[in-house]
Amino acid sequence: MSNEAPDLFPAYIPIFSFELDQTDYLIAQKEQPSRILTPTGGNIQKIWLTGTLTSYEPGRQGEIIRIADPTGAVSFIIKPQTLDSLEPADLVPPLFLSVTARPEKNTGSDNRTIRWIVETCRIATRQDRDIWIQAAAGSLLNRLHELRKGLLSDNLNEEMREAQTHYHIQYKHLKGFAERAEKALGVIKEPGPPIDPAELILSIIKEYSGPRGIHIDEIQKYTRRAALADELVRNTIRNLVAEDEVYQPTPGYIKLL
Repeated sequence: MSNEAPDLFPAYIPIFSFELDQTDYLIAQKEQPSRILTPTGGNIQKIWLTGTLTSYEPGRQGEIIRIADPTGAVSFIIKPQTLDSLEPADLVPPLFLSVTARPEKNTGSDNRTIRWIVETCRIATRQDRDIWIQAAAGSLLNRLHELRKGLLSDNLNEEMREAQTHYHIQYKHLKGFAERAEKALGVIKEPGPPIDPAELILSIIKEYSGPRGIHIDEIQKYTRRAALADELVRNTIRNLVAEDEVYQPTPGYIKLL
């Protein structure tokens, strides 16, 4: 396969964890971002994955998070500067998390060729996860369609020919890949009612207040888990104060009236 980078890469590609788990073909070049070649012929520089955070542990080269989707789970290395407005204390499983990441050659001792370095990280909602599943399924099915056509006509493009040779993909394997996408889509349910920020904040204040009330930072720790932006939370608290639902007994603390 040519080592020339394509003229245009989509910024981030949604891809299921089961395919990432099977991927061990890394294209690493000097002065060029590393890329992967997946079993279905995806030539990918950066990935996007939204799923359930199942663990968050310290590591020698950064914290290690593990995110599960309906097809499996993937481990990522995440560094403190990647968290942006989040704090390590916010990453308490279970939690929907959306990350983008780039591949690197693994220098560790776990016998894996590739490790994933998180570039962006944010807390997500179930609806975000469901939108991602649809995007990942669409991306996979598009690659399978092209791979099927190429296998039937013996006219695979260069990436897919290289993937077929490396991963020994045959026509009979395509059904299994498609079934993974179908299974993931089956997880999606009708969306529930939207979160009312004021109701959520009032319930947090009621449940977690102490004698002094509850600090705004502590409120935000819980609202982040519902994927509410800090600015929205602060504005909602100001509105609740103006409406005499809550008051500030001391600076930074909130109590119910």
